[in-house]
Amino acid sequence: MRRVSAHRGAAAATLPLAGGVLRKRQVSATQRVPVRKRPRSALERHLATWGLILGISTAVGGVGYWSFASGWIGYLSAATSAHFVSATADAGYALATLEVDGRKETPKQDIMLALGAMKGDPILDIDLEAARQRIVDLPWVTSAVVERRLPGTLRVTLTEAEPLALWQKKGDFYLVSRTGDVLAVKDVARFGKLPVIVGDAAPQKAGDLFAMLALEPTLQKRVTAAVLVGNRRWNLRLDNGVDVKLPEVNAAAAWARFAGLERQHHLLDKDISIVDLRQDDKLVVRQAHPATSGQDEGAEGGANKKTDKTAPGINPVLTPVSAPAAKNNAT
Repeated sequence: MRRVSAHRGAAAATLPLAGGVLRKRQVSATQRVPVRKRPRSALERHLATWGLILGISTAVGGVGYWSFASGWIGYLSAATSAHFVSATADAGYALATLEVDGRKETPKQDIMLALGAMKGDPILDIDLEAARQRIVDLPWVTSAVVERRLPGTLRVTLTEAEPLALWQKKGDFYLVSRTGDVLAVKDVARFGKLPVIVGDAAPQKAGDLFAMLALEPTLQKRVTAAVLVGNRRWNLRLDNGVDVKLPEVNAAAAWARFAGLERQHHLLDKDISIVDLRQDDKLVVRQAHPATSGQDEGAEGGANKKTDKTAPGINPVLTPVSAPAAKNNAT
């Protein structure tokens, strides 16, 4: 007789035996049968992943936009920056020394005011570019460099305008730089030894004129004034009252020719009032007192000598000008 173990007997009890064959148990209508889910495709998995990422990004972006639009981020950033700058000042990064190089006319106090900083202010809080621009706006300054040298030094390097002449306009005098800029200087009287220029466009053209005159430095020192005639050419007034008419074209050659003749013949020691250089092949002079002078004043040989003996009491070519002796004393 065959033995059946207890374990197999229990299994047999759940699976009825019919004709020696095991039958499947019938499932009742109320019994839940587990259903196996269909595996998701790769496309579905990717779509689900990107959907999740998009949802998270939208949520984070919405919070960020609200923070920005409400000003909360700006407030937090400003507060953090202010706290950081204050902490650096407490740590020793505060303005202690101001070094200025190239300063001649600009007061140091004006530079400090233009910097917008005082001793003890956080040095990292100084806007260098804004400070540089404010310094350039000062009357004498043409360019500037502002550098921060930690822990507590600011270095300012200036380039100041070089005074060239006094511009006379409607009885007033203005200081003009070598680059043609009119400087906003009130006390022009202390520059009274500079030559005077006259003419609407004289400030812009004076730089080229005086560069040409400097080719003959001895003669240039005797120039006290220059008038721009018709915005085309210059008339010069020398320290002995002689007026020199320069040509419109080849003025440098005429000036060099006149300097050579002066060295050779000492024309400016003679009784003349005008030297006309406008003709290439002639030097025309006009006597100061033709009624009493018995000789013509010439310089370049008999064919080139000419004396203009028109009327006595000749009016000067230049508008009478003189440098101001005081702020309101101008002629």
